[in-house]
Amino acid sequence: MAEIAIYGKGGIGKSTVAANLSAALAKRGRRVLQIGCDPKHDSTRLLLHGDRITTVLDYIKGTGPDRHRLFDIVRTGVFGIDCLEAGGPEPGVGCAGRGILTTFQLLERLGIKDRHYDATIYDVLGDVVCGGFAVPIRREYAEKVYIVSSGEFMAIYAANNILRGLKNYDQNCSGRAGGIIFNSRALGEEDERIRRFCDAVELPLVASFPRSDLFSLCEAEGKSLVEAYPDSDLAGRFYQLAELIENQKYLYPANPLGDEDLEERILGHRRFSIPQPSLKPADREPPEDNGPAPAIFSKSLVAREPLMGCAFNGAISVTTQISGCVSIAHGPRSCAHIAYQTVTSTPRRFLLERGIVLPYTSSPPLVSSDMSEGLMIFGGIEELRAKIKTLKAGTGERAGKQVFFVLSTCPAGIIGDNVNLVLDLEDENTKIVPIRTDGNIQGDFLQGILLAYFEIARALIDRDVEAEEDTVNIVAEKAETYALYGSFAAVKEILDRFGIRVNCHFIRETSLEDIRRFKRGKLNLLAWGDYMGRSIREFLEKEYGAEFFDEPFPVGFAAASRWTRCLGERFHRSGEQVEAVLADYRARYRAEMERIKPKLSGKRVMIITVTQNIDWALQTALDAGMEIAFVGILSFSQDDLFTTELEDSIGELVLGYNPNKRDADIARVKPDLLLSPYPSAEDLGPVYQDTITYSPEAGFFSGLVLARRWAEIFNMNLAEGWKKDEGLFRKYYA
Repeated sequence: MAEIAIYGKGGIGKSTVAANLSAALAKRGRRVLQIGCDPKHDSTRLLLHGDRITTVLDYIKGTGPDRHRLFDIVRTGVFGIDCLEAGGPEPGVGCAGRGILTTFQLLERLGIKDRHYDATIYDVLGDVVCGGFAVPIRREYAEKVYIVSSGEFMAIYAANNILRGLKNYDQNCSGRAGGIIFNSRALGEEDERIRRFCDAVELPLVASFPRSDLFSLCEAEGKSLVEAYPDSDLAGRFYQLAELIENQKYLYPANPLGDEDLEERILGHRRFSIPQPSLKPADREPPEDNGPAPAIFSKSLVAREPLMGCAFNGAISVTTQISGCVSIAHGPRSCAHIAYQTVTSTPRRFLLERGIVLPYTSSPPLVSSDMSEGLMIFGGIEELRAKIKTLKAGTGERAGKQVFFVLSTCPAGIIGDNVNLVLDLEDENTKIVPIRTDGNIQGDFLQGILLAYFEIARALIDRDVEAEEDTVNIVAEKAETYALYGSFAAVKEILDRFGIRVNCHFIRETSLEDIRRFKRGKLNLLAWGDYMGRSIREFLEKEYGAEFFDEPFPVGFAAASRWTRCLGERFHRSGEQVEAVLADYRARYRAEMERIKPKLSGKRVMIITVTQNIDWALQTALDAGMEIAFVGILSFSQDDLFTTELEDSIGELVLGYNPNKRDADIARVKPDLLLSPYPSAEDLGPVYQDTITYSPEAGFFSGLVLARRWAEIFNMNLAEGWKKDEGLFRKYYA
C-alpha cells in the first residue's frame, strides 16, 4: 500500500491537487483513501460533490470510546474513493495539531490499515509543521512526501519548513521526499524561483500545473477536474503525476536551507554554492508510535462519567510497585511531584495511624524529565533522552537499573512528543518501556492502571516459561487500599493450609524476575472482581492464555467458605482436609459472633454505598440479628455490577440511588445505624454512623471487623456524661 503525504502552505491548492490525484489513481483501478488533515476540513469536498462529512474530532466529541466505529467517519465518494476528515477546533481555541494526533490514534485503534488500500493520500496543512501536523510524515505513515508550492516566496518558505520537519523525522534514515509539485499563480519570475528552490534542496519538479479557470469552474460544481473534465490537458497532467508517484522508486533525503540562505537563493540577492548533505547509514529507524490503543476502557470512559484522577497517576501507581526499575515522568516536575504524593500518601497514612516512623527516607523510584514551558512548545524528547542517559551512566540508588518506564503527562501529549523515540537507547543491560498516558488525555486513574498493566505484561512477561503445579499468581491487587495486606494475609493463610505457594504478585511490591516468570503460576487468583479486576483478567486470558480461578478473593464467611471448597477441589485436596479447615474457621466465627450479637440484635440498619458487592456486610448484619431496613446503591466510576443473593432480606433496595434524598429517607426509615462511604459531619439525630469501604479485607472474618466496630458504637451511652461530648461524637466520629 502506498501512503502519500501532500503538504503545502494554506491556500496553495494542495487540497485540489490531493483530490485530483486521488481521482486519477482511482481511475487507474486503485482503491484509494484520502484523509484531510486541515482544520478547515475541506480536503475531500471535491470528491463528495461539495458535501461536508462528520469530522473525526466532532465524532469523538459526541461519541463514547466504546461506541467508536470506522464506518461512522469514512464516507465513499466518486470513483469509490473513501474520504475522511480530521477536523479541528474553532479558530483561536484549543490545539489543532493535537487534534491530528488524536485522529491518527483513533484510526489506528479502529484498524484503518486493515482495509488494505492501494493508496492513502494525506492532505496536510504545511504552514506550521508542529508535532501534531507532522504526524502524517512519521515513518509509520507516509512512505512518500510531496510538497505543493507556487513560486511565491512565502509558499517556498513553507515548503522549506516542511523539509525541515521531514529531516527531523528522517535523521540517520533513508529519504522519503518525492519532489515538488508546482501550482502556478502566473506571477512574474515564478518559474525561475521554483526551479532555483528545487535545485537548492536537490528535489525534482515532478509536476507543473498552470493557472486555469477550469479549476474555478470545478470548485463551483463541487467536482474534481479529473471527474468534470477528464479529457482536458490538466486532467492528463494528473494522470501523469499519478503514474509517476506509483512508479517512483528513488526518493530523496530532506535537505532544507537555512533562513538566510533561502532568502538569498530564492530572491536572487547573491549566488553561492550549497554544500552537499552528509548522509550517514541508517543505524535504526525511528520506532513506530503505536500508542496504547487498548481494547478495554475504564468504566468512566465507557459511561461518559466525570474522570476520577488521571491516567498518568494511575500508571505511576503500578510501575512504582516493581523493584529494580525507574519510572520517568515525561513532563513538568510538578507532575512527578503530584504523582509522588499520590503513590506515597496511602502507606504514609497507614504507618502514621499506627504510630510508626521510618528510621530512613523512603521514596518510590520516580524521576522527571523536567519539561519547562519552552520545551512544551518546542518538544522535550532530547531532554528525555538526556535524562535516560544520565540515569544509565550515573551512580547512586537509581543508577544502573534494568528497566525504565517512560510515562507521558498532559503537556507531552498535547505537543505530540513521541516517547517511543527513546527506544534506541536500549542495550543489553537496559529495557525501556514507553507507556503513553498523556495525563488525563488518555483517560482517568483506572485507565492509567489498565494501560500500565498491559504494557508491562507485553514488555516483561516471558511467554516460554512453563507452569508449575500448586503455584498461583495474585492478580490486580490495589496498592492504594488499606485492605491490601490484610486481604493477602487472609488468603495466604488458606493457601498455606493447602500447601499452595505464591509465584508472583501481578502487580504489587514485586520484582522484574517475578513478572518475567509470571506464567510459572499454574492458576491466577483475582484479588478484586470489580471492573478493574475483570478488565485485567480479560486481557491476560486473551493475550497469555492465563487460567483464572472462577471467583476473586472472597469477602465474608459465606463467600470464603465457597471459595475454599472450590480451591480445594481445583488443587485436588481431600474433602476431609477441606472440611477440617472450614470447621476451624466456623468455630472462630461463631464464637466471636456470639460475643457481639447481644449488643446488635434488633437494631435497624440503613446502607448507602458505592460498593457493588455488599453481601458480606448484609450477612454479617443478619447473623448478628439486625434488621436491614434500607439499601441505596450509588453510581460509581470504578464499577457497575451490583449483585446480591440476599434481596429477600432487604426491606427496601434502590439502585442508582440519589444521595440528595438521604436526609428524607433517614427520617422515614428511622435507622439505628447508617453505613455510608464516608461519615457525615452533619448531626443526624439519634442515628449512629459508620463507614462501609469499597475495598474490604478478604477472608472469613471481613464482616466481623465491621460488627466489632458496631458493637463498640452501640456500647457507648451518649446520653450520659457531658452533653457536648455527644454532639462532638456525632460530628467527628469516623
